[in-house]
Amino acid sequence: MQDLKVTSWQLFGHDRLYVNLPDGTAIGWADRGSGTITVLHPRYRDAVTDALARQVPGLPALVGEEAPAGPRTPHAPPPVPRIPPMRGMRKRGAAQEAPPVRGPAPAPEVAPAPEAAPAPEAAPVPEAEAVPVADPVAGPASVADPEPTPERRRRPAVLPALTPATDLASRRPGAGLREQLGESGTATLVRAATGALRRHKDADPRRGALAGERRVGAELKRLTRHGWRVLHSVPLADGTEIGHLLIGPGGVFAVSTDHRPGASVRIGDGTLRTGDGAPQPYELDGPGARRARAALEAYCAFDVPVQTVLVFTGVTALEVASTPAGIRVCRERQVSVLAPLTGVFTPTQVERVYDVARNREAWLDA
Repeated sequence: MQDLKVTSWQLFGHDRLYVNLPDGTAIGWADRGSGTITVLHPRYRDAVTDALARQVPGLPALVGEEAPAGPRTPHAPPPVPRIPPMRGMRKRGAAQEAPPVRGPAPAPEVAPAPEAAPAPEAAPVPEAEAVPVADPVAGPASVADPEPTPERRRRPAVLPALTPATDLASRRPGAGLREQLGESGTATLVRAATGALRRHKDADPRRGALAGERRVGAELKRLTRHGWRVLHSVPLADGTEIGHLLIGPGGVFAVSTDHRPGASVRIGDGTLRTGDGAPQPYELDGPGARRARAALEAYCAFDVPVQTVLVFTGVTALEVASTPAGIRVCRERQVSVLAPLTGVFTPTQVERVYDVARNREAWLDA
């Protein structure tokens, strides 16, 4: 593959040489600090090493270093088959324990030995590779890895092109709540015509939650003039949603909404107190940020840190005593403080993260 391009990249403490396909898709990289070569897709293993050795002077010294494979990436897709060792390389482990057969042993006794030798290869040993390759998609191969369940959809190795059915950019705030309340398509017209919408408007608390999602969505839309991108109601594999995903030069934020009309709220030490009531346990950091990072980093050739933003709507007062690192708590009008944040992503990286995030296929395992 002569069209591969090798580019240098230094950011977030990393110093890497990336190998990209002609369309800019990264298929592997060499880390100067650890001395490892990472291959995103096993079928490109030889192409990645050849491209690095051909275009980058001094790389053979880097390739020759021994380095342990990196740890398994959290929430990684199911493991892919292990790349077999290069021909001529000596295997370590159980394969070395079988001593060579000496003397003129009868053929029936010697014949089973060559047939039994390949059996230990079922237990992969990362040290046996000539080039230390750590696959971030599947991590180090292991015979203990469970087989994927048949009904679970696998995240594709390469994201397919966007279609109207897979583009999340058109989703509105509170899309999941709208579907539950029957406020999609012709259902809204039917409910309005029969008067049911008016009768149940205040009875169902989900309507208040939907109003909060709309208000937060409107505030986030104001940030787009400052170079930010916004997605709403990002669907996850278990049927839940990330309320809003804000992507921009200051990073990625998983935004959730808590609608408490007319309440005075105090947050501190993992508790929430409403009015003069007793503090109640309250989880500020849900799984949204962690799952969003795993999904986005699977298709971006750089780190994608994700922080949590919890927005209270309808409250009369909000007091925040303390919050863990990486978590922001604010009222809807205070969302604008995120607008001037910069220094995390370049404009090109912002667009790359947004292109991945808006594709429904990227969230199949999230």
